[in-house]
Amino acid sequence: MTREQYLVDTSALVRYFRGQVSERWDKLIAAGRVSLCEPVRLEFLRAAGGLGDFLEADHLLTEMFPYEFVPDSVWTESAELQRSLAQQSWFQCASVVDLAVAVTARWQGLTVLHLDRDFEVIAKVTGQPVQRVD
Repeated sequence: MTREQYLVDTSALVRYFRGQVSERWDKLIAAGRVSLCEPVRLEFLRAAGGLGDFLEADHLLTEMFPYEFVPDSVWTESAELQRSLAQQSWFQCASVVDLAVAVTARWQGLTVLHLDRDFEVIAKVTGQPVQRVD
């Protein structure tokens, strides 16, 4: 039986560091089953309160999470996904980061871990697995 692997979105990452998710996620992170990608890292670090906070948070992310590479085709596939969403009248559903996370998760065969309704909508279009943090 394959153990589910996750790609964390910024929405879930913020809740995790605020202590607003169940302890089950601590175990999954410790087991290396939750990964991070560059768009999420950049979005998360944007909220740093200064250089010291930025460097500390960046180090923590690097230590805690395996990194998943974003595919070279991320922008082309994100545009295609955005077009598919627009065809369903979900024009403003997903941010650029959400689109890149969804594309990366699909490429890597990962479940998106999130607390953002946009991923539920994306999953309706792509059929890819998503999981809300609890």
